Amino acid sequence: MADIVSTVRIGAVARNTFREALRNRAFMGLVAFSIAFILLSLALSEMAVVGQEARVVQSFGFFAISLAGAITAVVMGALLVYKEIERKTIYTIVSKPIHRHEFIIGKLFGLIGILIVQVAILGIVWAMVTSIQGGDVGAEHLKGIALIVLEVSLVACVAVMFSAFSSPVLTGLFSLGVFATGRLIPLIEEMLSANRGLFVENAFARFVGEAAVTVLPDLSVFNVSQQVLLGVPVHLSYMGEAIVYALAYGLVFLVIAIWAFERRDFI
Repeated sequence: MADIVSTVRIGAVARNTFREALRNRAFMGLVAFSIAFILLSLALSEMAVVGQEARVVQSFGFFAISLAGAITAVVMGALLVYKEIERKTIYTIVSKPIHRHEFIIGKLFGLIGILIVQVAILGIVWAMVTSIQGGDVGAEHLKGIALIVLEVSLVACVAVMFSAFSSPVLTGLFSLGVFATGRLIPLIEEMLSANRGLFVENAFARFVGEAAVTVLPDLSVFNVSQQVLLGVPVHLSYMGEAIVYALAYGLVFLVIAIWAFERRDFI
């Protein structure tokens, strides 16, 4: 019975977060900007080699949807707890009606829900632009979009984690840093294995690089744009491994967020 009640409370927070995000001007602005960004690929495709217009649109679309989703996750995630503090509703929340871990989980689920909606909208716009340029959107493209959903959901977990104990500005900076570094993990690994360079000549830089590779999630796992463009199939086994990878890291970030929020003093 207690589990059911807890689930209901989490669901209520998630729905409220989702509705608030839909009405948020920042979210609507980000979606509008992202759509305009994708439409920009039409202009870029005109400068491509004849016959490659669709490929340009497809490549740019993967990049634009991923970047837009990550920015939305960071911006909205940074404001999750801060808005409750600003409106002083946090004092009611932490007093009795709902447990703190239920609040954090509900906020995260609501944020992930709005990110799924955003990615779906941008995916539809992207598919329309691709069709205009004579390209086809198939199952492999849909798998790529699904992986982007996993990526931005993981970024949302990072943002929620930092928002549980930090200010919106620091949350935004830290979350964007994790996103940027996560995308560069393969490059960092390559530099670490090189015979010369920054990570070889500077001991501190090497320590930072090794720490980043060890601790932070490798977000390149969710980027299959090159495979899709080259016609290389994205196997279901790879999708399954990516889901497990995202869930594992997401759970770690969520546990840290709950731990930090449980110990945060709002008085």
